[in-house]
Amino acid sequence: MFTFCITFLGLGVFAQTTPAEKRSDMKDLRKDVRDVKKDKRERRRDIRQGDINGARQETRDIRHDKKDIRQDSRELKQEGVKHPVKRAERQMHRRSH
Repeated sequence: MFTFCITFLGLGVFAQTTPAEKRSDMKDLRKDVRDVKKDKRERRRDIRQGDINGARQETRDIRHDKKDIRQDSRELKQEGVKHPVKRAERQMHRRSH
């Protein structure tokens, strides 16, 4: 019984995150979402201009950024943030208007 109490208390201590960590993770997530949008614009421009190799590079960048978004989203969900990607997009929209 005593070991279970110690185990749960230990897990509780390790599960706590500071607000600064959440803020920095959200900032990183917003940066990745901005990068995806920027890369998509550049890819469209490259396709219009006929630069297929440039478009392929932009596609690779988009995939890499989306992988980062998924990782950041997973971490934020573990920290208790609901719908982190939607929240990041909404925060970006509010700051631009």
